[in-house]
Amino acid sequence: MKILHVDTETGFRGGELQVLLLMEGLKKRGHENFLAASNDLLIEKARSITESTYRIKPKKIFDVVNIFKICRFIGFSQADILHVHTAHAHLLGGIAGKIKHKPVVVTRRVDFPIKSRFKYNRLADKIIAISKAVEKILLDAGVIENKIVLISSGIDTSRFDNVKPADYLFREFNIPGKRLMIGTVAHLTDHKGHTYLLDAIPKVLKEFPHCFFLFIGDGELKDSLRTKSRIAGIRDKVFFTGFREDIPEILSILDLFILPSHLEGLCTSLMDAIYMGVPVVATTAGGIPEVVENEKTGLLVPPKDPNALAEAIIKLLKDKDKRETFAAEGKKRILEKFTASRMVEQVEQVYLSLLKS
Repeated sequence: MKILHVDTETGFRGGELQVLLLMEGLKKRGHENFLAASNDLLIEKARSITESTYRIKPKKIFDVVNIFKICRFIGFSQADILHVHTAHAHLLGGIAGKIKHKPVVVTRRVDFPIKSRFKYNRLADKIIAISKAVEKILLDAGVIENKIVLISSGIDTSRFDNVKPADYLFREFNIPGKRLMIGTVAHLTDHKGHTYLLDAIPKVLKEFPHCFFLFIGDGELKDSLRTKSRIAGIRDKVFFTGFREDIPEILSILDLFILPSHLEGLCTSLMDAIYMGVPVVATTAGGIPEVVENEKTGLLVPPKDPNALAEAIIKLLKDKDKRETFAAEGKKRILEKFTASRMVEQVEQVYLSLLKS
C-alpha cells in the first residue's frame, strides 16, 4: 500500500510522535509512506521512513491552495489511502480525498467537543478514536457509529531499553543530592492543567520540602506559568525545561509522574512514564482512566482540584510499597494494551478493510 499522511500541527507534540511511529511500523510491514506536514522537525524525522515529504503552510480554515497541493501530491504519490492526523488536515485532506476519489482515514486524538459533524460524516471513510472518551465525544456529536474504530495510541518501548545515566540532569538544573523528583511531560497549554499542579505544590512542599518539580515541554503558557511559580514563592523548586529530546533519561530520575489535565484524549507521555516504572498521579479527565487504573496502577483525582492533587502526591510519596506495586502493575498494562506495534497492526487493518470495500 501507499499511504499519504497529512499533519498540519505547527509544533511537535505527542500526536506527531504517533505519526512517526505509525509510518515506521508501516514501512517495516512493506508499505510506502508519503508525508505532507507543517512542522520542520516532523518532516526531518520522517525522511528515512517516507518516500517523499512535502511542506504545507495552511493559513486559514478553508485553504483552497493547499487542498489542490494535496491533490497534486496524491497524484504524484499514487496513494491508495489518505490518512489525516489533525483537525485542519481533516478538512484539507478530506476535500482532496473526495476530489481524487481516495479513501480518507481520520485520527481524532483530543476529547474537545466536536464543532461540526459534517467533516466526520461526509469527509471521512473511517475515524480512528484513540480512546473510549474520544469515541464518546464523536458519538455524542452525531457521528455515524460504523465509521468509528477504537485504536489506542501506543509507545515504542525499545527507546527505553538503553537509557544512559542521567546524573547530568542534576548538574544542569543545580539540584542538590537530597531530593525527591516529580515531573510532568506535556505541552504548556490550558487543557494540560499545569496551573493546578502549581497550586498543589506549596502543600506538597510542607510535607516534603526536598521535592523538585520538572515541567517538561514548551507552549504558549510558559511565561505565565513561570510568573505564577515566582509569585507563589516556589520558583527555586520548579524548573521549566522547554522541549527536550532526552525524555527517557528525565523519566529515569523521577520519583513520581503527574498528569493534571482537565481534557485529555489519552496521553502517550503518561504511558512512557508508566513503562519506565515511574508511579503516577493523574486526573480522571478524558481517556486517562483507560491507561491508569485507580489504586492499581496509579492514583486518580478529579480535574481542576489542586487540593486533591496535592493529597494524592503526598499519599504516594509516603507509601514506597504502593509506589513499587503501581510501577510493576502499570508496566504490565502498557505491554498488554498500549504498544506501538499493536497500534500499527490495527491501523493497517483499517486500511485493508477500506481497500477491500
